[in-house]
Parts: sequence; C-alpha cells; structure tokens
Amino acid sequence: MKSSKTNKKGKRQFNLFSLAISIVIILLTMSVNEVSAIRPIMWILAIILLTINIVKALKLKPVFLVLVFFVTFLLSLVIDGLGALAFKHIPVFSYNITSVGNTKVYNSLGLRIWQCNKDEPKYIFDLFNNNGYLCNAEDIDVIDSNSFLNSVVDNYAEYKNKYTKIKGKISKKTGQNYLEMQPYKVSDVQINGAVSFASNITLRILFNNNTPELNNYDVYDEIMVVGLVKNLEVDNSKYIIYMGEAKIVSNINLNDFEVGITGENVCSEKRLVYSNLDNDIYTYCIQDMFINYPDNNYELANALSSNKLQIEELYNNPLEVIHSEVDDSNLYKFSDYSILICDETYSKDIIIGDKKMNFDSVTCNKIVE
Repeated sequence: MKSSKTNKKGKRQFNLFSLAISIVIILLTMSVNEVSAIRPIMWILAIILLTINIVKALKLKPVFLVLVFFVTFLLSLVIDGLGALAFKHIPVFSYNITSVGNTKVYNSLGLRIWQCNKDEPKYIFDLFNNNGYLCNAEDIDVIDSNSFLNSVVDNYAEYKNKYTKIKGKISKKTGQNYLEMQPYKVSDVQINGAVSFASNITLRILFNNNTPELNNYDVYDEIMVVGLVKNLEVDNSKYIIYMGEAKIVSNINLNDFEVGITGENVCSEKRLVYSNLDNDIYTYCIQDMFINYPDNNYELANALSSNKLQIEELYNNPLEVIHSEVDDSNLYKFSDYSILICDETYSKDIIIGDKKMNFDSVTCNKIVE
C-alpha cells in the first residue's frame, strides 16, 4: 500500500512538472514579438506535451490523444489572440501577412493586426476584421480604375489579397455598402459627370459596414477607395473583380458651388423637378438650372437626389427677402434667380424662378389631405 501511494505521488509530481514546462514554452513564444516559424513550432510542441500530460492525468485511452490535442489547440489559439490584445503584440499564429507601402497587416483567428509603420512596434487591433483599412491610405499609390481594369486579369496574382487604392467613376451604387466601377470613356456631354461605361469587366466594391459618406456620391461621380482584392469570377464571358473591406479615402467639396441658370424666352408654367417627403421643388421661367462644383456640374435634380445639395443652401445669404402680405410665404431674391418658399401651413412647394419672378407669377399648390 505504501509503495502504491509513493508511485501515485511521483506520477502527480511529473504532471505538475510537465505542465510547468508547457506553460513556460507558451509564455516564451508569446513574449517574442516577431513573425518566426519557430514560434508556432514551439507552441505546438508545448500543446503536444500538455496533451500527453492531460491524457495521462485523466487516464484516458491513447485514442483520445487526437481529440484532446484538437480541443487544447483550439483553446490555445483563443489564448494567443487574447494575449496579443492584452500585451499589444503579434500573435504566434499569424497568417496571410500582407505588406503594402509602409504598412504590414497580420491576420489571426478572428483578429487583424495593423502595423502602420514598419519601423515602429505600434499596432492597431481589429476584432473580426470589421473596420476595413485602418492605416493612412496616403502610403499607397493610387491606380486609375481604367488602368486597373485593363490589366488586372493578366496580372491578377499581383493584386490578389493585397490592399489596393483605386480612383475612378461609379457605374453602379446600392445603399451605403456597395458600388461598382467599370472601364469608361468620357462622353461629349459633361453634365452630371456622364461617361460611357463598358460592361466586359466590373470591379465590385464591398464595404463591411454601412458607409454614410456614400450618400454624397452617385453614378458618374469620381471616388477613391482602398480595399482588399479578394477574388475574380467569370460570368457569361464577363469578369467580376471583388474588392472587400473597402474604405472611402476621397472627399467631395460640397461647400464651394455656383448656380447656373438658363432662362426661357417665353415663361411657361412651373415645372416639377424634384420631390421628397418634405418639399415639392419646381422651376419657373427656367429652361435649365445647374449646380457647378469645382470638379463637376450637376443638374439641380441630380444634385438634390444624391444629397450633394440641400435645398436650404440655395436661399442662404439672399440679396433681399420679401414677405408676402397674404400669408407666410417668403420670396428670396438673388442676382440671377428668385426662390419662393410657400407658406408651410398649407403647401410643400418651393419654386425657383428667374430674377423677375414675384408672388403673382406662380401659385402655391395646397397640400391634399
């Protein structure tokens, strides 16, 4: 009986010693903050030692070795990620390490680590890879969308799984997390940034989260994005390139604009050009009205529908405001045009007319209840 107790005691000491060795190896591999094949090898050796320890301690049959190793290894990956978050270092198990410009990107289980400056050990951690490109996109050279789409099929290996910055025209946009680019030629007509798109190849750009900045863009607008080129598909002899984890890196200057008016020789009836829940916007005695930004010119309806322009911006800083003697309507006078804001108690109308328009020129429609 004495001898049996001594053996059990010795066996228990061996388990504790083996456990200590496993933990020490894991801590040492975690403390080395660089990418090296030695780190995962040492980690796996520690997990093997720990697995044998567990099987012996629980007196499991040898057939359970693989199962115990698998479970222990998965748990250790979680510990690897938590350790990286806690101590701000590169996980032992990093894969698909990407280098672009001055940036390095490390991928781990449910975790992406950004090193925006290769020479500085500072990291940005992105759980579940939800936030797209997190470093300064100025470090990446921009590629024109036409050049990219004309060469990507033949040089796909150079782009796959790499962050790429693209500048081009939007050929399609849906909501706040999806847009497309296609090769294009500049049209003779430049209004609304119109171009002619080709449909033989498409760059489909996906944003992980809703991106409110997309509200300021519409088809034909120029945009610059950075994202990860993920895969290439062929559908009915047409190529589709998928870019994920995208981020908008361009800005639209919406504060600097001029209003361009082409009047009618003979004034016709007011014409509805845009409508939403709050207002019905008409033009009177105006053939065309353009909102001219530094980079593009837009028709009034297009500028309003793409949220580039809020109608209130058109009657800021008038030369004169004339108040109606009949109701609460107001007439805003400018050098080239006039804007009538109808009494909101009975009408949704906003009427934009030539500079000669007055209260008697047009009629405000009453709200039908």
